[in-house]
Amino acid sequence: MTRAGITAFETVIPPGNVSRQDIARLSGVDAKELEEILPAPFLSIFDTDKSDWEYATEAAQRVLEQGNMAASQLDWIIYCGSGVWDKPFWSPAAKVAEQLGATQAHCFEVVNFCNAGATGIAIATGWVNANPEKTALVIICDRLSGLIDHADSASRALFNFGDSATALLVGIECPLLTLSACDMQTDPTWCDMYQGEYRQGRVLARKNYTRKGLLQVYVEMLSQLLDRSLSKTGLNLLDIKFLLINQGDINVHNALLTRLALPNERSVFNYHANGHLGGGDNWIALRQLLKTERLQKGDMLAMATSAMGFSWGISLFEVTR
Repeated sequence: MTRAGITAFETVIPPGNVSRQDIARLSGVDAKELEEILPAPFLSIFDTDKSDWEYATEAAQRVLEQGNMAASQLDWIIYCGSGVWDKPFWSPAAKVAEQLGATQAHCFEVVNFCNAGATGIAIATGWVNANPEKTALVIICDRLSGLIDHADSASRALFNFGDSATALLVGIECPLLTLSACDMQTDPTWCDMYQGEYRQGRVLARKNYTRKGLLQVYVEMLSQLLDRSLSKTGLNLLDIKFLLINQGDINVHNALLTRLALPNERSVFNYHANGHLGGGDNWIALRQLLKTERLQKGDMLAMATSAMGFSWGISLFEVTR
């Protein structure tokens, strides 16, 4: 049986950056403490004079070229992120469609923060499986750096938030990756830990209260979801070639690998490169694995995602090309 999958993907990492030294100066956070949160000396961020949708369109144009597909062939454009778009009461998915000339597509947004991309891919895969003649474009784009007030030391855990734009084509014909299982869950008791507030025309993330134990919840939830996905496919942990995870917290990453008894070599660590680039993290890591030929046809890959809310997800992919 032919299954829908990801036929092409591209990620745009912006050339602009802010230095860890500047963030330390603005926030007053000790440089050594900040280095533990943001190991990278510079954080990749979108230019202030360029809209998010422009980066999303650039990623989309690249993936259409890679997939040898015309924009007129797209049936769905799904724009995934935090919901803090360039403008309120407005559709970034439709804006990208306008720029591409994708006049036949249904355009909409998925809001689930850094778990939104995985959610969008799951939606697209299900719809394409039910309509194998159709193709979806999934875009993962957020200006996370714009949500952070670097003068607010209480928000220091988010000081590694940077920006990126990823675009993926989901279709039937010759997929690179097929989605074998996907499980997600939210623990709503953490929903108010971070909240946004409007300040001088911006939405800024604020830490509402302090509560211990979030790292343990991350590890427990991701472990449970991985077990659930593996049981659906009849696989076990030894069948997973690599486990990729959002680069939001290296301590969570290490704790999860320890819990699963997986060596670091079966994951990818990019914390010292660009910071946490939102939902693009796993796709940046996947591109590195493909470029270095560490994945082969038939290999299984697990992607762990997480988001405010708090929500978590596990997506199991098979390399099929």
